Amino acid sequence: MNVVISAGGRFHAFHLANQLHKRNSLRQLYTFYYTKKDHNLVPPHLVKNIMPSKSIDFLATRLRLTKVINRSTFNVFQDNLFDYLVSTQLKKTNGIDIFVCWAHYLQHSYCRAKSAGAQVILESGSCHISEQQKLLCKEYKKWGLTFPPIHWKNQQKMVKEYELADYIMTLSEFSRQSFIRQGIPEKKLLKVPCGMDVEYFYNPSTEYKKKKKFQIIFVGLLSIRKGIHYLLQAWHQANLPEEETELILVGNIQKDLQSILSKLPIKDNVVFYGSTSKQKLKELYQNSSAFVLPSIEDGFGMVIGEAMASGLPVICSDHCAAPEIITDKKEGLIVPAGSAEKLAEKISWCFENQEKAYSMGQQGQKTIRNFTWDIYGQNVFDVYQNILNRRKPN
Repeated sequence: MNVVISAGGRFHAFHLANQLHKRNSLRQLYTFYYTKKDHNLVPPHLVKNIMPSKSIDFLATRLRLTKVINRSTFNVFQDNLFDYLVSTQLKKTNGIDIFVCWAHYLQHSYCRAKSAGAQVILESGSCHISEQQKLLCKEYKKWGLTFPPIHWKNQQKMVKEYELADYIMTLSEFSRQSFIRQGIPEKKLLKVPCGMDVEYFYNPSTEYKKKKKFQIIFVGLLSIRKGIHYLLQAWHQANLPEEETELILVGNIQKDLQSILSKLPIKDNVVFYGSTSKQKLKELYQNSSAFVLPSIEDGFGMVIGEAMASGLPVICSDHCAAPEIITDKKEGLIVPAGSAEKLAEKISWCFENQEKAYSMGQQGQKTIRNFTWDIYGQNVFDVYQNILNRRKPN
């Protein structure tokens, strides 16, 4: 099996490439994020860094071009450039069995991949782009935001890519169902839950010991899409003793959330931590009492697995992969997306039942061992093999 991967971002592409390399099936990874730190995942001879895209990304970051250029417009240009440059590389390539391309990078590459004999799989880390737009527009309208959640050119391009691809890979049932609702045939949809860094974040079980401070942690982009506005409302409604509790928000504040922060109740025991290193994140998990992911839309939610490996009970919305990873009231608690009241109720329960919540976290450590990168890799490999077997003449 010869597989080529194209990803204009890190996503979980490097782990997919690593798993295919282990199975002698990776022919090439196209990216512009590959560094020396990634050599342990994918050897350099199997990676092609698209240098013009890498240079533009570097200059944009160094010169802070997005301060003067609309971020969405810049992203559209950058993604289209990467897509085009990969398509030129594919001219020189023949005999590809499977071409895996992340959504928003396929339109130009598609014809070249098909000419090389490939079955084309579009990787979608989120739900259908039109579903995302619908969910986020509803939230934006509630808060009086007038700018669009998703640039119309992004939406237009991705809808076209859904039509072009032979298959669309989703990571959760929530994501898969969003494509079905938008009219994508079920036979075109694949689903393999993502792997997670279970071993890195694993925190050996110990006996329950009450922590000095009850700390809830969120990890991810601080945005309306991640439901942070509902989390802040829920934290206010729970009204836990401030000297005994803390809400830690790990991640960078996005434009949409920044626009409405002044309208939200923010208690003194809310910490906007910002971004951090992987090592520091591991420490933050270990110092916390519970994890929360209140997403309005999330194709998967790898941070759920990180928190579970750390031994934390998880409180998650039903608009992510949580319903497939945890059983409600066993490893954590599932709440309806967009409900500050239910979120407040579950946060309060964890505070009032800290030993029971700890037990949930211990159960979660056992469950999450079914979601390692090696298990993901074997599941993906099997799916690819089935696709190729279907192509063989009887």
